[in-house]
Amino acid sequence: MLQMLILSALLAVLFLPFQLEWWRTPEFKKWLVPRYLLGLFYGLAIFYLGLLDQSISAITAYYLPIIGISLMADNILAFSVKKTFRRQPAVMGASVGLVILAGFIVFWVIQPLFLADAKYDIAGGEEVTIEEMQPVNEANIPVVPRSYAEYRSDVMMGQLDNPAFYNLGQTRIQRVDETLFWITPIEYDGLFRWYRSDAAPGYIAVNAENSRAEPQLVLTEMKYVPSAFFHENLERHVRAQYPDILMLDTTFEVDEDGDPYYIISYGHYTEFRRVAEVDGIVIVDPATGEMENYAKEEAPEWVNRIYPPHIAEERNHWFGVYKSGIINRFFAREGLTEPTQWGADDAVTGVVDRELQQNWFTDHMRLRGEGEASRSMVGFTMFDARTGELNYYRDASGSLNGRTAMDLAERTFRRDDYVAGTPTLYNIYDNYTWVVPLMDRNAVLRQIMLVNARSENVYGYGETKAEAFRAYQLSLSGAGDDDAQPGAVGDVIELTATVERVYKWDREDNVTVRLLLEGEDRIYTVNASSYPRAVFIEEGDEVTITFLDTGEEVQAIDELDY
Repeated sequence: MLQMLILSALLAVLFLPFQLEWWRTPEFKKWLVPRYLLGLFYGLAIFYLGLLDQSISAITAYYLPIIGISLMADNILAFSVKKTFRRQPAVMGASVGLVILAGFIVFWVIQPLFLADAKYDIAGGEEVTIEEMQPVNEANIPVVPRSYAEYRSDVMMGQLDNPAFYNLGQTRIQRVDETLFWITPIEYDGLFRWYRSDAAPGYIAVNAENSRAEPQLVLTEMKYVPSAFFHENLERHVRAQYPDILMLDTTFEVDEDGDPYYIISYGHYTEFRRVAEVDGIVIVDPATGEMENYAKEEAPEWVNRIYPPHIAEERNHWFGVYKSGIINRFFAREGLTEPTQWGADDAVTGVVDRELQQNWFTDHMRLRGEGEASRSMVGFTMFDARTGELNYYRDASGSLNGRTAMDLAERTFRRDDYVAGTPTLYNIYDNYTWVVPLMDRNAVLRQIMLVNARSENVYGYGETKAEAFRAYQLSLSGAGDDDAQPGAVGDVIELTATVERVYKWDREDNVTVRLLLEGEDRIYTVNASSYPRAVFIEEGDEVTITFLDTGEEVQAIDELDY
C-alpha cells in the first residue's frame, strides 16, 4: 500500500506542465496544484482500483500518452493565451507531444504484425497421436454442464440464513478426492451486504460425474473474497503484498480436506505487454488472508489449474493461425486452423485426462473465409492447465466438430426443445466421442448424449450416464463397422453358454435383445439390426457370443452364433 502511494505521488509529477511559461504566469500557476492532484488520483485509480501491476512496462504504457497530450495542450494554450509566448517554441513543444502520442499509437497498432513467429513459438504446440491419448476412465467423465451446476447451486442458496445477502461466484470444475465437482464460492451481493456481514458463508459443491447426486453446502467463513471491498477485497489484499506481479486469474479451489482457498495465477508480460507468461500462483486462505507464493513447478498437487482459460484460448489461436508467419496468415493461409466457435461462453472447456489432471480442450477447424461455415474438425488440442503444454491431435481430422455435435443433439430432441451444453471430446470404447449434455429452457439437465465423431448416425443417450453409455455401446455394436470396437480395454472373449433369461426391447423400429446366461453375472446385449435371428432366441437355447471385455455390467455382443 505504501509503495503504491509513493509511486502514485512521484508519477503525478508527469501531469505538471513541461512548459516554463505555466510556472511563470499567474493565470496558469493556479492550475498546478489541481493538475498534480489529478495525477495523484489517476495513479490511485489505476493502481488501487484497477489493480495495475507496478512495473516499468505498465508505467510506460499508461503514462507516456499523458506526456504527449500534456505537451500539445500546454503549448497550444500558452501560445493562445500569453501574447508574448513565441510561435516557434509553441510549435516545437506541441510537435514533440504529437510525435510521442502518434508514435505510441502507431507502435501499439503495428507491433502485433511482427509478433506472429514469437506467438507461435510461445504457444509451443506439439502434434501427438491417438496412441498417446489412452481411453479415459468412464467413471470420471463429467456429464453435468456448468449451467446445471449453477442452477442446483442457486437452489441450495435458499438454505442460508440471509440468502439475499449473497450471490454465487464463478463456478469451476476441479478434482476433489478422485471425483470431479463443480465448486462455486458464495460471494457478497454488493457494498452494503458486505458491510453488514462478518464473512461470506462458504461454498457449494455439485458432483460433475453424477447428475443425481445431492449438492453439498459447505459452511466455512471466508473474509477475503473477490466481492469484498477495500482492504478485504481479495485481489487488493494480494496486490498490497505483491505490487509488481501481473495477476492473470483468480479461481476458487478446495484441497483434499475440503478446505477452501483462492488461487491467484500470476506472471509477467513480454513483447511490451502483448504476451503474458505464467510464473506461479499465490494461494490465499480466505478466512485469515494468509498467503503462500509458489513457482508454477512447485505448486501443490491439489491445485488443478495454474494456466487460466484465456491463456489457453489465445495460445490455441496463435498455434492455429501463425504456423507459417503473418504473410501466410492473411494471404496463402496454407495449413492454418482456428478453434471452433462453440456459440457458448466457453472458448475452451475444462476436461480431465485418465489421471484426472485438468486440461483446456477445444477442437480446431480449417481457417475459414468471411461467412464460410465448417462442420468438421481437422484436429483438437489439450492444453495442460498446470504445465501449459499444448498437444495437438490430428487423428480426429475429418470428424464432426463440436458445433455439429451440438446441432445433432438438439435436432434429436427438437420436440422437447432441449438446449445442448458445451460438448467435450473423449476417446470412449476406442472411438472419438462427443459427450453432449442436454438441458431444458430452465437449465435443468434432461439427457446425456454420446455422439460418435466419425459418424453422426452412431449415438446413444439416456437420463443418466450409465444409460447413455449402454445405449451408445449398443449403437456402436450395431453400426456395421468392422473397425468399431465396443471396448477400449480388456480381451476379446468367446463364450458358449445356455440362455437363462431373455428380454426383447422394441425401440425406435429396432429390437434390442438382452440375455442372462447360465454361470454369468452380466447382461449381454445385441441389436437385431445386426443379427436379425436374435429375436428368435428363447430360454434354454445355446448361444456362442464374442465380445470385447470392458468389465461393465451390461456388455455389448460383437458376434453371435445361434
